[in-house]
Amino acid sequence: MAPPLPVSKKGITGGSTPKSNTSRVSKSKKPSKSKSNPSNNDDDERIKTDVLMAIKPIHLANIVSREKNHEYRKYRLKDEVVRLWLYETKEGGQGRASITHIAVIPEGVRHTPGTVPTEPRGIGNDDFNAGLKQSKFGYPVLEVYELVKPVTLAEMKSKWGMRSAPMGWQYVRAGLWRDRWGEDDDERAERVTRVF
Repeated sequence: MAPPLPVSKKGITGGSTPKSNTSRVSKSKKPSKSKSNPSNNDDDERIKTDVLMAIKPIHLANIVSREKNHEYRKYRLKDEVVRLWLYETKEGGQGRASITHIAVIPEGVRHTPGTVPTEPRGIGNDDFNAGLKQSKFGYPVLEVYELVKPVTLAEMKSKWGMRSAPMGWQYVRAGLWRDRWGEDDDERAERVTRVF
């Protein structure tokens, strides 16, 4: 079992973010440890500052190249969310079916149509501002990190107790967060490479 995370009044202390150095956790019901749901992670806490979501390879490539500077979704994430763990879908054999990148977004900034700045320009910004997208919320991407060791779908199922590929969004489990991000900046440098 992993050592407990240090807890402050606001939650678990976490990695650096533009406005917040804390990561908040919640406890949820532990999944059963049946043969149909193997889990090597006894710690089922969720990190409230980090969410996991699926993204098509083309959109991820546009974010990494900085041609796309906002991620658009139909749902509003809580203000405390500051990191998006991006699961690159398989999408016709083009993607890796793995969590490959972590994008940093500003705490509390949730754009609605008509409020995304026109500069710098970014793919999808004009359409979003004009109300032409199904998405209702835009999340500015401030930084992107690539995982040195992507989290494959097989690992997500066997080690982290997930039953299937991510759909919608979910909070990142504390064990996965410690393993691929963690609190220590020096150790983090071995786990992720900053893209920008």
